This record gives sequence, structure tokens and C-alpha cells, in this order.
Amino acid sequence: MVWRRLAWASLLLLCAPPAAAHEPIVLDARRATPGLLLELIELPPATTPASVTYRLRATGLPRGLVFNVWAKDFGHAFHEVAAGFRVDESGALVSSEPDGAGRPRRLDEMVFEPGPSPPGAAWGVALVSADRTVSAFARVIPRPITARDGPCTVVLELVSRRGDRFLASGAGFAPGDDVTIESGHSGRVMQKRQRVSADGRLPPDVIAHGATGTDRNARYTVKGRSCEVAVEYTWGEATLSRH
Repeated sequence: MVWRRLAWASLLLLCAPPAAAHEPIVLDARRATPGLLLELIELPPATTPASVTYRLRATGLPRGLVFNVWAKDFGHAFHEVAAGFRVDESGALVSSEPDGAGRPRRLDEMVFEPGPSPPGAAWGVALVSADRTVSAFARVIPRPITARDGPCTVVLELVSRRGDRFLASGAGFAPGDDVTIESGHSGRVMQKRQRVSADGRLPPDVIAHGATGTDRNARYTVKGRSCEVAVEYTWGEATLSRH
């Protein structure tokens, strides 16, 4: 569940009318306003059995500003999907447009659904003031490429539009452990050692594949003292299908 909270597609707002299209702008998560927190909370599958949906939770936002919601599909720039939210007296973000019952529409009650995306692709959301002076960001991987063994988890994020590069990360490993990492495809296996951090996380590891033969199946394995996690996945054009 932790990892699920980390082609063109539109965002569906399941409890709000579609927002008008806007030209893309440049939003940089590295310039997020300090002290603000934006979270994407995945809804239980029982609520939306056919898809993955989320609610937004924002804390630390200042009053007196108008905020808009922007979304970023894999391989594309941010586009605005909802607008006109202000912090009310209770600290909630509410829209100037009322809901069907005539009440202020609360941002934390709206349901957001990412568009179709390849496995391992991240989906990003930004909450930005209309004057662009305040911003907060959140991102998730709706269709994670992941595997687990006991407390140990490994996840691969797709970071190439060609489907040939991934960013591997992991958590839950024994702190300070020297793990063995094996990355294999097309009958070749590359091996290296990495040290687990004090909080049980693996250092980020970039996996790059080259076009050798026709086999696009691969395996990424992390072997530690307390667990062994193996992630099997496809790369190249085969992994770029969107669902």
C-alpha cells in the first residue's frame, strides 16, 4: 500500500464537472513551497473496483490565495484540471463553485482518477496558487511494478518514454546490510553490491536496457540477510501499453 500511495490521457473528476483545457505550463516539484504537504490517498478497491482512484489531502496552505489543481500524465507536462479553491475558516480547501446540493465543494471530497498509463509510470498532481507563488506536489505509481518478501519491498519506476530505463528503489531491508543486486535480461546477468541505509532503504538504482535480440523480459533481484526480492517485468515497447 505504501508504494501505491508512490500517450496522452485526461484526468477524470468523478464528482465534479470536467475542467476546461489549458495550455501546459512548467511546474517544478523541486521548487515546492517549504512547509506545505500534498498527499494522494488511494481509495479502497471496494469503492472503485474497476480502477484506481485517489483523494487529495493538503495541509499547511496559507489563506487569502486561490489554488488550482494540475495533473501530469507520464511523458507530458502539467495541465490544469480543477480551479478556484480557497482555504475556508475551518482550514478546508473549498471551490467557488457549489456542488449539486448548493454547498461549497471541498477538495478533499473530490475523487481523482488517473488516465491510462504504462506499468511503473508515475502520475503527478500539483496544487498551485493562481499567482504561482505557492505550490505543493504529490506523485504516485497507479500500476506499480513491485515485489515483496516479508518486510522487504522493491519497486521499479518507468523513467523512459522508450520503455528501456527504470529507477529501482527498496525499503524494509536490514539497516546496514550489504545486499547483492542482480539485473538480468536476454540471458545476461549483471551483479553488484549495495549497502542498505540506516532506515532500511536501498540507494536509487538506474536500470538501462539495450536492444539485444527480441527478448524483452527482465528480472531484478535483491538478496539480503533477511529476505530476497525478485521483480519480473517487461521493457521496451511491450511495457508502454496503457490500461
